[in-house]
Amino acid sequence: MAHYLSHAGRGDVGKQMKKTEMRARADGRFDISFNHRIEAFFHHETHQNGSKTPESPPKGDEQDKSPAATRNMSKLRFRSTEMDYKPVVDTYQGIPRLNIAILIGGSRGDVQPFIALGKALQAPPYSHRVRIGTHAVFRDFVEEHGLEFFSIGGDPEKLMSYMVRNPGVMPTYDSMKAGDVSARRKEIGEMLEGAWRACTQAGNGIDPIEPFADDGDVEKGLDDLLRLPAPFVADAIIANPPSYAHIHIAEKLGIPLHLMFTMPWSPTSAFPHPLANIDASKVNASTANYLSYGRLEYLTWEGLADIINHFREKTLFLDPVHPAWGHQLFSDLKVPFTYCWSPALIPKPADWGDHINVSGFFFLSMASSYSPPPDLQAFLDAGDPPVYIGFGSIVVDDPARLTSIVLDAVRKLNVRVLLSKGWGKLGGDDVPENVFLLGNVPHDWLFPRCSAVVHHGGAGTSAIGIALGKPTVIVPFFGDQPWWAGMIARAGAGPVATPWKKLTAEILADNIEKALSPEMKSRAEELSRKIKHEDGVATAVETFHSMPQMQQLQCFLCPDRVAVWRIRRTNIRLSSMAAACLVLYGKLNPEKLKLLHHKRWLVEEGAQDPLIGLVATFGTLLFGYLGDIHHFKTNLGHKNDDAGTPGSTSGVLQASQTMIVSLAGHTFKAPFNLLYNLANGFHNAPRHLFRDRTVRIRNPITGAASGLKVGLESLGYGLFDAVTGLVTQPYHGYKAGVEKSRDSSALTPAAIGLGKGLAQGLGGLVFKAGAAALAVPGYCAKGLEREMENMMSGSEAITKESIAAMSRARQASFKRSSSAVEKQVDEEAAATMPLWELSTGSGASRYILLQRIWEGYRNIYEMKRKELDGAILLEEQIWTRWSQLRVSDEFVS
Repeated sequence: MAHYLSHAGRGDVGKQMKKTEMRARADGRFDISFNHRIEAFFHHETHQNGSKTPESPPKGDEQDKSPAATRNMSKLRFRSTEMDYKPVVDTYQGIPRLNIAILIGGSRGDVQPFIALGKALQAPPYSHRVRIGTHAVFRDFVEEHGLEFFSIGGDPEKLMSYMVRNPGVMPTYDSMKAGDVSARRKEIGEMLEGAWRACTQAGNGIDPIEPFADDGDVEKGLDDLLRLPAPFVADAIIANPPSYAHIHIAEKLGIPLHLMFTMPWSPTSAFPHPLANIDASKVNASTANYLSYGRLEYLTWEGLADIINHFREKTLFLDPVHPAWGHQLFSDLKVPFTYCWSPALIPKPADWGDHINVSGFFFLSMASSYSPPPDLQAFLDAGDPPVYIGFGSIVVDDPARLTSIVLDAVRKLNVRVLLSKGWGKLGGDDVPENVFLLGNVPHDWLFPRCSAVVHHGGAGTSAIGIALGKPTVIVPFFGDQPWWAGMIARAGAGPVATPWKKLTAEILADNIEKALSPEMKSRAEELSRKIKHEDGVATAVETFHSMPQMQQLQCFLCPDRVAVWRIRRTNIRLSSMAAACLVLYGKLNPEKLKLLHHKRWLVEEGAQDPLIGLVATFGTLLFGYLGDIHHFKTNLGHKNDDAGTPGSTSGVLQASQTMIVSLAGHTFKAPFNLLYNLANGFHNAPRHLFRDRTVRIRNPITGAASGLKVGLESLGYGLFDAVTGLVTQPYHGYKAGVEKSRDSSALTPAAIGLGKGLAQGLGGLVFKAGAAALAVPGYCAKGLEREMENMMSGSEAITKESIAAMSRARQASFKRSSSAVEKQVDEEAAATMPLWELSTGSGASRYILLQRIWEGYRNIYEMKRKELDGAILLEEQIWTRWSQLRVSDEFVS
């Protein structure tokens, strides 16, 4: 696949970001110094996009994202125009029941808030099916709260150990030398694949699934059928940013995505990125705060771009995202974001848009079900409320040193202490009588019995401590922990934090003493009273459902079920069950169905101009060749090691054969990439070179048919827009100039606008005509490439056992029908319409299609097993509503 250079605006920001001065600190944060040039660029972008104050953030390509610019290309139909129908049940106001995948990477503290969220989404009135996709070590924790679990891989304990040794974005030299970085990158790659499986596969990602064996015993076969894990394809994704795969899977499936996190991830001028230590001596402080997010995200993205793009290309069959702007995806695409902290502690910044919200803390109540061991209860009853000290999931290289610091500080203060052993294995043999070693105790039960809390500054521990009115001492190790420490200190509920690497017993004792002062106790209690009036989980659930992307998800016939199919050349949306029911009884031709994409994420649009298209093509070819040579050397070394003799002939032959095939593949794909990149370059050039807002967004290309379709659409509309732009561009330029001057008699702005419009029209004539000329060969080439990739990649094809299971479910569903139904349907004709036989293609898309088919037939059969009369009534409602739509006979079998 071609790796494109940066987009205008996006790429300019990336170039400016590289010019900032950065220095890694010992605590993992970065000293960042922005120069006057970056501030001038900031103000230029702000002015160009209509912001009125220097403090407001730059809008980037926001004006290019207007409805006129981002509208989807009109759907040109060659047989007839799209038929518009209205849902039969138009009074339904709720959100249909969804399959929601919650993807989480991180520690237990990262997972716990999402369990609280998942329980609320799973409970009435929503009753969604919620799956938590996270690390295998949290399986019991998730399942004991009644939620579905799926393992995405990764070891959070190793991650915590790595983060303590490398607290910032950049790893240390010792860590790189020890191979920690390559191991971490490999783990992220595994987690990307695991996240895709969590959104598309049945089971839990750990236990093997026994295949369905149809031995002819009907009743036994039906019982075995229900024991198979229910199919799962996500209808929406909720994720924290470090799970990484979210936006790419959402793009592939065409589903809503909502990000939620405990630390700021969206650029704001209110405060800097949590990992940034800003030097604002050369620039405005609010400007530096805003730009710190892009600089840190750019650094992170540079290290992960190749892993993520490999996942996009090889697993999802999507075009790669160039590293120059991948760090801006969330802000450019306006991905909905909810921050789960209290607005009483940290109010929502004024420069965050409507798609970003602050909900309040997510609390998972576990106190009611906890019974303390007798020795803990006896310790609590024996004296004054103790100070809690614990560092949760943190794994330190020297737990003895940390234990010594804590115990020495306790001796200096002479206070009673609850010391949590945690993953860091704190404690030892020489523990004073006034110190009690804790195991795993719910914080919402423990903290009310404490006088103050000392911890690492994890978001969850910080939240519960402040919510329960406890003054807080934070010893930050990495990540967002220094940020949380700063926020709590700024609120007056705790002292200024000292990082772990600078901690001494004297400093810790002094901070605990400050936390126990009447002033800090009073401030913590005041914050607690405010937070008690908030319900972060309920607010987040309401926000999730209220976003525009969550509207219009309903099935036309069963509005309480999510639509997953669309009938071709119509706007009719059907749920998996409604479609299966109609196909099962011969009321709908399955060839007329196609998978429905509710949300289109424009992650990668291609080369921004023809020159970049050329450079990208030959650059991709060159890097492909270099990569083949590198892999040849690596494979040769492995083959020789395996053979046991240097220069093994068989090893050389195998490595050479692999390299020759790969070189041939890159060479064969080069002409396809050239045509495609040039077509995209001419198409996108007016938008990126002179901000033409009338450039249309083309439809995705998934195979030969869609490539031809997009090519013909682009040919027709490209010529149309090229010619009409000579009139419309000057007109709109003149009109904008008049409106800008706010005085129709002022000719200067209007004349400038007219001139700009004329230039855009002439430029558009050249580039849009060129795009039209290259559209058919370019996009057909990409379609053929996609088709070959699908064929060569193989597919996650449905097995014979699964086909047998679907056949049995389908037969059983048909047999369990009312006599009235049987009279209406030709059983022999219906039996010859197995929907899965009509699924075509390979790879990820075909696998999703097959899962949706299986979902529909299984749902029908399950309903009939549980309540036959109710299921038959629902079938009759579906048929009645279908007849009320008055669908053309061409869609009926």
